[in-house]
Amino acid sequence: MAPAVTVDVTLNQSSSYRALKAETFRLTTPAQIDRHVDRAAAAAPAGAEEQQEAAVLQAASSSSSLQDAGFDQLCNDGAAWTWSNFVVKLYRNTLGLLKQLYLISMTLSLRTNHLMLTFRTMTRDFDEPNCNGDFLAAKFRNAIMPARGRLHDQRSRLIKINRDAIEFPFLGIPGIVRFIDVRTQWFDEGVTAAMDDGITQVVIIAAGYDTRAYRLSRPGVKFYEIDLPHASKNKQELVRSLLPADKYPRPEFVAADLSKVKLADALAATSFDPTKTTLFTAEGLVYYLPPAAVQQLLTCVSSSSAPGSRLMFDFLNLTTVRGDVWHPGFETLQISVYNKGERMYNGIDERPQAVRRLLSLFGFGGCCVSGAQSMVKRYMPHEQYCSRPPTVSPYFSYVSAVKE
Repeated sequence: MAPAVTVDVTLNQSSSYRALKAETFRLTTPAQIDRHVDRAAAAAPAGAEEQQEAAVLQAASSSSSLQDAGFDQLCNDGAAWTWSNFVVKLYRNTLGLLKQLYLISMTLSLRTNHLMLTFRTMTRDFDEPNCNGDFLAAKFRNAIMPARGRLHDQRSRLIKINRDAIEFPFLGIPGIVRFIDVRTQWFDEGVTAAMDDGITQVVIIAAGYDTRAYRLSRPGVKFYEIDLPHASKNKQELVRSLLPADKYPRPEFVAADLSKVKLADALAATSFDPTKTTLFTAEGLVYYLPPAAVQQLLTCVSSSSAPGSRLMFDFLNLTTVRGDVWHPGFETLQISVYNKGERMYNGIDERPQAVRRLLSLFGFGGCCVSGAQSMVKRYMPHEQYCSRPPTVSPYFSYVSAVKE
């Protein structure tokens, strides 16, 4: 039997159609996918949204070309020009550069990790419904950026104006704040579920200002935070000054540059036990790595994982990076990141079957892939998903998998 692929689909039409599509179903053959598409088409009136999702499922059923796909086909920098992406590529290399004229002042203000920290606190500060549960992020923000923190604590109108400017349709990055919000909730849920299932080791790769080791820690569960030496040193000083040790258990801090040191070697100097099932998370990291570094990272995680271990990460959709589809917000995001001296290097083929194939190369199965629409349904039930402007940045996807 062919390996199963989990496809997460949601719609909001008739009750029968919603009941059919809101489930997470397991499909083992292209024929089963085709039958599901036929059932979906018969269960609800035809419409653009249904047709689009049916097309996605049909693409997933075309797995023959993916059975032998190599890493380079499934994860790459999207640099190749084709007739299908010609217009988008032309835009990026000509008109897109004009965005520099008005983006420089907006994007140079904060480093990326500081900006993401402010986004993570914004929905909580303004009491938006179904916001993330990171109650410690504001402590870090206020210590690092006291002036910005005061504006948040005072619920200043300046923060709302700033958000409106950042998320302005076409010129800004619509949905970026809520993207950080739902991503935080997705990783929180994955860590909690892993511990509920008996996993007692959690390795957070490129930890940054992650607070899960302090918010979600349980007796008998050991967290490991891996980051660059200078970043790890700064994080430890921040934790010591803000979080009392008797109230917030400490993770093991692992100061290592994974571009120079293998993950297994970095963990060897700690209490990490490679024979135990472990959860590995990489939040907001994969797309900042060249494809070769992504391949090395997945290889190292696999070699350090006992059977039953789990992996979670978010990634950029290859169709967007390659230019097959055009998202003005992504074009702005690229320039914003570039202005901060950084770069997004790769995209991953977001079709569930392609993601399953990619991770199978490293010994992982049981893939569950989610996109923006399903994330909104799951974590923002008060909102109806909108694509223009997007409720949540639509060019990111999220995957969890299990070591076989």
